[in-house]
This record gives sequence, C-alpha cells and structure tokens, in this order.
Amino acid sequence: MNKIAHMAAVCTAMAVTSFQIASGAPSVPADRLGVDSVRPSTDQIRTAVDKLLDWQVGIFANDFPELTFAQSATLADALGMAHMGGDSSQKVSPQIDQNLDDNLSPDGVAFVKQRLNALALKMDTYRVASIPSDQESQQKLFTFAKELGVETIVTDATPSSLQQLDSLAGQNDINIAIESRDDPKELMSAIQGLSPHVGVSANFAQWMAHGIRPLAGLATVEDRLMVVEVRDRSNLGPDAHDVPLGAGAGDLQRFFYAVAVMEPKPEEQPNACVNCSRPYGGTRPLFIALGVNPWRITIPTPKQPGVSGGSFADLWEEAADLEKVVRPAMGYRVDQDALVIPITSTDRIPTDVKQKIEAALPRAAAVTPKAPRKLLVVDLCPAGGYYHDTIANANFAVQKLAEYTGAFQPIFSNDLSNLKYPNILKYDAIFLNSTVGEVFADPAVLDGLIRFVRQGGGVMGLHGASYASMDIPEFGDLIGAASGPHRVETVTLKIDDPNSPLTKQFASSPLTAAFDGKGFTYTDEFYHFLPTGPFSRQKLHVLISIDAAKTADLDQWHVRPDKDYGSVWIKSYGKGRVFNCALGHTPTFFETPALAQMFMNAIQFVDGDLSADTTPSAMMAGE
Repeated sequence: MNKIAHMAAVCTAMAVTSFQIASGAPSVPADRLGVDSVRPSTDQIRTAVDKLLDWQVGIFANDFPELTFAQSATLADALGMAHMGGDSSQKVSPQIDQNLDDNLSPDGVAFVKQRLNALALKMDTYRVASIPSDQESQQKLFTFAKELGVETIVTDATPSSLQQLDSLAGQNDINIAIESRDDPKELMSAIQGLSPHVGVSANFAQWMAHGIRPLAGLATVEDRLMVVEVRDRSNLGPDAHDVPLGAGAGDLQRFFYAVAVMEPKPEEQPNACVNCSRPYGGTRPLFIALGVNPWRITIPTPKQPGVSGGSFADLWEEAADLEKVVRPAMGYRVDQDALVIPITSTDRIPTDVKQKIEAALPRAAAVTPKAPRKLLVVDLCPAGGYYHDTIANANFAVQKLAEYTGAFQPIFSNDLSNLKYPNILKYDAIFLNSTVGEVFADPAVLDGLIRFVRQGGGVMGLHGASYASMDIPEFGDLIGAASGPHRVETVTLKIDDPNSPLTKQFASSPLTAAFDGKGFTYTDEFYHFLPTGPFSRQKLHVLISIDAAKTADLDQWHVRPDKDYGSVWIKSYGKGRVFNCALGHTPTFFETPALAQMFMNAIQFVDGDLSADTTPSAMMAGE
C-alpha cells in the first residue's frame, strides 16, 4: 500500500470506529478497518440476494456527506455489504481533495480502484445530478464510469438528448437510470421506445409522499426498474413519516416478491453455476440502496458533526430489516429453481469407484425396522452454493444401502414443497446431502422441517449440509453448526463415544487398529466451526472430533481457543433426532467400511429405529 493510501486507511478507520456501537452490529478492530475487507465470511441475505436474483444491496456513498468516498467504502464493507453507489459530489479521501467525477486525476482513479479491490467491494452504480447534453462530455462520463466498473449511472434529471444517450449507453454497455420522484408514468412515456439500457431509479419515499405505493409504481415501470432507494413510511401522503422497512404502508415484502416473479423462469435462464452446470441465478440486475432513516438518527457525536454516533448501527438495523423483507422473494426463486434442478445422477461415478463403495457397505441393518421407512434425499445447491462432486457417491450409497438392508425406501427429490408442512409428514427422515447455499430461504420450507423434527421426525446432514442457509440462525441451531474455515488435510480423529450404537464398529475396525480402537488418521475437508456459531458440546452429543494433541498444524486459523473441532454428532431436537457428519468431501468416505456402517446406523437413528444416547457431551460423566 502506498503512503497516501495508508494515510487514507488510517483516517477512514478512525472515522468509522467513531460510530461503531453494539446494537447487533459486529465490532471490528480499528486496525483492520479500511485496510482489508472485514465483511463476515459467512453468507448474509444482504449478499445472498446477489447470487440468487442479481440484486445488489448497498448504500450510496454520499448518504454520509461528511465522509469521503474512501470512508464510505469502509463503512459499506463493515456493514456486510459487497456493493455501493458512488456520487460525483463526494470527495475521494481526506488526502485527495478531488471530487469523484470524470475530472479525477489518474492517481485518484487508481486510488479508488485500489480501495474497491482491497475491500472486495463493487461500485455498481454511480450518481450524477445531471448528464451533459454534448456527446463528447457524455462519452467522458461513460469512460470514467467504465474504468471503475460501474454498471448503471443514476441521474436526478431527465437528460435532454435521450436518443443520443441511449446509443452511447449501448456502445459502452452501461445503463442509465433516471430517478423517479413522483408518478413514473411521465418518465415512462419519455423513455418509451428506447433500448433496455435506459431505465428507472425509484425513490420510495418520494413515491409514497405522492400517494404512490411501490407495487403500483412497479406496475408502471415493470422491467425498466434498475435502482431502488428503499424507504417505508407510516402512510401515503406528504404528512407521513419514515418507519422501519416492512413496518409501514409500503408493502415491501409483496413488492420484492413481485420483482422476483418478474425474473425469467429458471429454464429460461443461462447457466450461472460455476461448478455444476445447473441452470439458476438472476438475470435482471437491481441495485437496492439503503440509507439511514430519519426516525433512527441520534445526536451527532462531538468529533463527527453531522454524523450520528448511532448511524452505523442504524444502517445495520436497516439492512437487517431489508433481509426480512426480501427473504420471501429469495424463497420464491429457490423454490422455482428446485423444480428444475434434478437430483444428482449416479451415472457420473466411475465404475471402479462404485465397486469400492459396494464392497464397503454393510449388507444388513443394525436393527429391524419398527415400520416401513421413507427417507427423503435432497441434494439441492442453489445459486452461489458450492456443489460437491461426491454428492453422487452419497446418493449411490443410499440406493445400495436401501437395496441391501431393506431398512428404508429412499425418495430422491429436490422439490422443496416436500419439506413444507404437512407434505413432509410422508417421510420418516430427511437426508441433506451436502446441501450448500440458500436452501431454506422460503420460510415455509424451514418452518416445515423444524416442525417436523420437533414433533418426532429425523434429519441428517452430510459434509456441506451445515452450509445451507448460514444466514438463518434457526437452521444452524437445528443441524448443530454453521460456518468455519476449512481445507483438505490429514488429521487424527478420536472416537468421543465408542459405546454409541452409531460408532461401536470402530472398536474392531482395521481403520482404528493402530489407535486401539479409539481413533484413526483420515484425510478429508475438515470444518473448523467457529466458537460464535451453534457448535457446542453443551448442546451436542459428539461422536467423533479432531484429536488436537495428535494433529500437527491444527489451529492455523486460531479459530477456537479450546481447539475443540467436532466432526460427527447427534442430538435430540424436541421429540426428534438430528445427525450431522461434516466428513464426506473426498470419495473415500463411503469406501471405508467403518464410516459406511456409521452412516447406515445414522439412517436408522434418524428414522427412529435405532436408539442412541443424545445427552450433550458436556453433561456426560467425566467431561
């Protein structure tokens, strides 16, 4: 980092730290602010909507006029946002006393790009008061915006030369969004016949002040909508006041749901999956701009005149409110995608690997089933969720275990309506086969699963299952874990409960011979679950964990002071049963007899046929 950039980072850190407060917002060390991204490593709804619907959640940098672009960028990152909107009226940094406009020096442009890159932040939108009428000045603006990665230029005033501007927008592949502060019908009339590069930026506060509900405005602008400046108000009309998002007359849940429904159907969308050739992902970009509502502003701090001491937490709460508002829209998209995303075929598994799996699988059930059992297998990985090749191996193992033991009937389907209540009652247990991504965005899907388990059903997860809907705490509480750094490594595993019916086979397994039946070395992708997450021996009956004393270089990330990294556990949840195994990234899992037997035993446990002690490990004698 050069000297100027370093000085700007220090000043930025000081400014942002001054309005960090608790209120649910994360506390970030001052020495990290502005230097590198401090966004949470786990997905949040405010960033997940980008992957699912191509909706970018951010702030316009000049919402805090006392701050520079560099400071606003740091604020956006600390708020957990991956996007922001620039503004031509804002200074670049405390050290670069130039506006963020197309007259900025090359060094200034380089600095802006460096800050965006360092914070892994994208400036999707860029706002100007007006767009010049002459073509040369317009091209200068487009060139500047394109250099900074801008996709949409927002202008407060309707340009005078729309046809010429439309042509340049197409040539530069940059959109123009004209702000709509009142009835959008007049604006729509002005841009009629222009290309899709010209659209609308909706100002909800102004719409509602003029008696226009967001849904009514959407019916007018339709797919011309490019930018939304989100507000919710107590009522329509000029005398209303701002209220928390979703609490007012804006009917924002229905608005965003309607926008999601306007997206192309999943089968009409291009392949957007980076590692599995499955069709999903949004195709209509929408920038959703948050800002501190006046009802939340507190008294400015003495050191930051005009910048509220509570502004950081206010914006954090604003983003949290937005997450509640947009979740049904995300759920709609995931539900639609799930209808066309097939269960992973076992045909992709090489013949020799199938032979190894079959050789390792048990041929009989551990106990006789109490009744005919149905196991629903789901391997859905929505947009943004990493897709594991070994999902196919697990599906093959489940097929063969059902065939060999007769203990259950597997039902393979990614249709999430199966998890909604009461449909889910058709099954005895649910197997989440490395489901990664926003699987449970639809509240009805997660509510159905939770109710099902609480009432006596079972759920089991393999490997990446804890990475399903990490932004929804209720799912992490159910499965017993969420996120953590991970890598493929060779560790020593210990059998925490060798007497459990799920692990008793390890006592005589060749796998554990060198450890007297109490442990073994194994190579897999191991999750180092965070101490701030739901993994805890106070809640879980741990069956297998990493032996810290026998594993070199275990704590390279310094994640847990206690160095307690559980890999396999069971728990009771209401009247139901939960099993989770974080192993399974590599093909060897189902090729290893002791692990394959544990998996079969787990199926019978969640089905309700195999009884096992689920007392949390911390409450066991001697722990």
